[in-house]
Amino acid sequence: MLVESFYSWINERHKIYLQRVEGLPPPWTNDPILQEYKFTNPFRENDRVTIWLRKKWTDVHNNAPHGEIIFNCCLFRMTGTSEFAEDHGWVYENEGWDAERTKEILERRLAKGLRTFTGAYIITNQGVKAKKSEAVVDNFLKPIWENKDKVAEVACQTNSLQKTHEEMARYRGWGGGGFMSYEVVSDLNYTPVLDKAEDRFSWANAGPGAKRGLNRIHGRNLKKVLPQDQANLEMHHLLKLAPQHVESWVPLEQVDMRCIEHSLCEWDKYQRVFLKQGRPRSRFTPTNTDVPEGRVM
Repeated sequence: MLVESFYSWINERHKIYLQRVEGLPPPWTNDPILQEYKFTNPFRENDRVTIWLRKKWTDVHNNAPHGEIIFNCCLFRMTGTSEFAEDHGWVYENEGWDAERTKEILERRLAKGLRTFTGAYIITNQGVKAKKSEAVVDNFLKPIWENKDKVAEVACQTNSLQKTHEEMARYRGWGGGGFMSYEVVSDLNYTPVLDKAEDRFSWANAGPGAKRGLNRIHGRNLKKVLPQDQANLEMHHLLKLAPQHVESWVPLEQVDMRCIEHSLCEWDKYQRVFLKQGRPRSRFTPTNTDVPEGRVM
């Protein structure tokens, strides 16, 4: 029953996206929870920021050295905003990276109150006693710049999202639960670095929300600690059930482990509202005037 509910959320949320893209008037669903609260797309590549990153950041630099692509994906995700990326610009390996310039741009934007860091996730100093710009540049980005070719070598030799993620997670700012490195390898999956990754349909890095969703589906205590290996097996089992549950308007070939992991987190938020256990922090304001052209239709 809960598996059906999970896939029903994917079906309905993607239908909302399609109707918005077509320019149809709201409401795009009869579901009162989806009408009232904001939930992200099941397919990450349909989110506004990811669309911008691919169209304006990585796609136009597809021929760049792999290490260069990796660093620039890290640079982008460490702030998570197109506004900062447009201001800063792409970093070319043969020109070198001016770390002081990056700090100056961050500090200038923050001082002027310009949108710089995303609100979708929190970039902390991770215990570094310094200004945020210094923590980000000196402690999180510099190690990636210095080791970008090593990360690229792992990606090339293994053709694996998981192995590349593990290599990235070794560096400060990219480890812990592995959220930031997972964001980057997910971006790299749509670049020449990892576009042929062999584990796209067999591995994902389950975050806290996805693990809570798995606990919910399996009737466990929602706070049960779930090892990554077990979470991965359970997500893979869910993925194999997709042909039985997705509707015709959902592109089955695009339902991969990232989609399952991401949707588990969003579906868990949905269930919390449904069961009166809590609510998302953002309410949904229906508008189709600024929906960017997506990738998954």
